Amino acid sequence: MSYRFSAFASALLLSACSAMIDVHGDAVDPDALAALKPGETLYTEVRQKLGSPSSKTIFDGEDWIYLHSKQERIAFLKPKEIERTLTILKFNHDGVLQRIEIKTLAQGREITPNPETTQTDENSLSVLDQMISNVGRMSTDAPAH
Repeated sequence: MSYRFSAFASALLLSACSAMIDVHGDAVDPDALAALKPGETLYTEVRQKLGSPSSKTIFDGEDWIYLHSKQERIAFLKPKEIERTLTILKFNHDGVLQRIEIKTLAQGREITPNPETTQTDENSLSVLDQMISNVGRMSTDAPAH
């Protein structure tokens, strides 16, 4: 009896330590992506074939970004990203596809902001400063309930 319990407890413990895979975003269909023709395809056609993008940027034109990633999670440890694909579609101001770029996890790099050189708004007030500055500004014209 204790042997069965030990075997069951060991199996339960080992299964708790097995890796879980979390998938974020939708993978772009390679056939649908291959059907897009830079210089010809309109953004309305792209939306029909690929769906809505994960995000959009607006700089010189409009960029649509499709993000797909997989993370491996083991018990309480920090998840580790094992796969990432960014599909970036660049459109001009007329909504015509200009270029397709695909970036992977291997091409990525980690960026750590330096607090000594990263510009912040030094004049921003903390929550306590905001509360103290409101003392005396309350209207006394309203009737008490």
